[in-house]
Amino acid sequence: MAQNPVTPDPADSQSAGYNQPAGGGYDQPAGAGYGQPVGQPPAYGGQQQAYSNSQPGYGAPAYGNPYGQGGYVEPKSKVAAALLAFFLGEFGVHNFYRGQTRNGIIHLCLVGATIVLFIIGFASIAGTIDTSTGDVSDAGAAGFGVAMLLAWLALIVNGIWKLVEFIMILVSNDGSLR
Repeated sequence: MAQNPVTPDPADSQSAGYNQPAGGGYDQPAGAGYGQPVGQPPAYGGQQQAYSNSQPGYGAPAYGNPYGQGGYVEPKSKVAAALLAFFLGEFGVHNFYRGQTRNGIIHLCLVGATIVLFIIGFASIAGTIDTSTGDVSDAGAAGFGVAMLLAWLALIVNGIWKLVEFIMILVSNDGSLR
C-alpha cells in the first residue's frame, strides 16, 4: 500500500513529523534505540519473532508438544499396520511401524534364531557324512534332528505370534493394540 508522501508511515517510528525531533527523541541520535550506541546491533540478538502455534513455519509445530518431549504420538493407519502384519509380520515390521520397537526386535531375533538353527542342523549332518559309504553317523543325525526341531519351533512360535497380532490389529479401534 502506497503512503502519502506527506503522511508519515506509522510502522516507521524514526520518521520526522511523528511528533519526535529529527534526532530520534529523548536526546538520542537518530537510529539509536533504548540507549544503544549508534551503529551497534540491538541487545539480545535483534528483533524477536512472536511465538505462534498458528503458523507451523515459525516457532514450534502447530500440533503436538511444542517442547519436543514425548507424550504425543501421531496416530498410525490401521490398514497399513494390518497389511504389514500380514505380509511382513515374521520380521516385526508392523511393530516398528506402530512404535513397539521391543516386539519388533524380538520378532527379528526369532527369525535370526531360526536361520542359525537351520544352518547348524545342516552343518552337523554335512560334517558327519562318511565319504566312502555316504552314511550319516547317529550323532550327526541326532544333532540335525534337534536343530531342526528347535528351528521349526521358533518358526511356529513366531508365526502364531504374528497371526495373533494381525487379528488384534483388525479388531482394535485404531490399530495400536493399546
